[in-house]
Amino acid sequence: MKQDRNRRARRDRRAIIFSACFAICAVFFLSGVTDAQQQALTPVTDQAAVDRGKALLVEQCGFCHGANARGGSGGPDLTRSVVVQEDEGGKQLGAFLRVGRPDRGMPKFDLPDAQMSDLAAFLHSAIYLNANRRLYKILDIVVGDPKAGQAYFSGAGRCSGCHSPTGDLKGVGAKYEPTVLQGRLLVPRGRPGGSGPPAGPLYMEKTAIKVTVTLPSGESATGGLVRLTDFDVILYDTAAGRVRSFLRNGDVPKVVVTDPLQAHVDHLTKWTDTEMHNMTAYLASLK
Repeated sequence: MKQDRNRRARRDRRAIIFSACFAICAVFFLSGVTDAQQQALTPVTDQAAVDRGKALLVEQCGFCHGANARGGSGGPDLTRSVVVQEDEGGKQLGAFLRVGRPDRGMPKFDLPDAQMSDLAAFLHSAIYLNANRRLYKILDIVVGDPKAGQAYFSGAGRCSGCHSPTGDLKGVGAKYEPTVLQGRLLVPRGRPGGSGPPAGPLYMEKTAIKVTVTLPSGESATGGLVRLTDFDVILYDTAAGRVRSFLRNGDVPKVVVTDPLQAHVDHLTKWTDTEMHNMTAYLASLK
C-alpha cells in the first residue's frame, strides 16, 4: 500500500511539473506572436462584410489579383501582402489603395471607408482560412440556373458570336471542374507562370495575343506577341518557327495587335454575381 501511495505521489508530481512547463512554453510562444500572426489566428465574424468585400474584390481587383485574391493576370497574391497582413480594419489598406503604385501599373482606388473595411474583412478572412486549412470547406459553386445561363449565352452575353455548345464547347462540362470553368470566365488567361523567354508552342495557341508587323518595304511578319514597347516589338514568328524583334520609331513599322480574348477581358466589369453563377451552371451542364 505504501509503495502504491509513493507511485501515485510521483505521478502527481510529474503531472504538475508537465503542466507548469506547458504553461511556461505557451507564454513564451504567445509573446513571440506578431500582430499579423495573431490576426491570422482570429476569425472574421462579420460574414456580411466578408461577402461584400469578396464581391468588391471581384469587381475592382479580380482581373489582376484573381477572384479569390490569390493572384491573377499580372497581380500578386494579396493574402501574402505585408500591407494586407498588417492592416487593421482597412486603415492601412485604404491608405495604400488611395495612393496606388502607378510605377508598377497599379492605379489608385478612392473607395469609401466602408468599402475599404469590407475589402479588408474579406482579405483577412482569406488569410485566416489559409492559416487554418482544416476549416476550409469545398462548397458547391453550381448554384445558378443553367437555363438562365443558356439564355444569357445566346442573348445579353453575346457568347454565341464566338462559341458554340455543339462546337468548341461541346462536352466542356465533362472536361473541367465547375471551379475551373468559372475561373476562366473571370480570368480568361489564367494565372501567369514562370519567367524568361517564352516557349514557341505557347505562341501558336488559338487564344494567344497576336501581332502583325508591317515594314515600310511591305514585308510583314505575324505571330504571338512576346513584348511590345514604344521602342521595340518582339513576336514569335509561327511561319519561321523563331522569335523576331523589330525596332520602333513612332508608327514605323506598323503594328497591329489582335487579342482573341479581348471580349472576355472587356466583359469582366459587366458580370453580375447572378449572371456568373448562371453561366457556370450552364457550362457545367454541357456534358
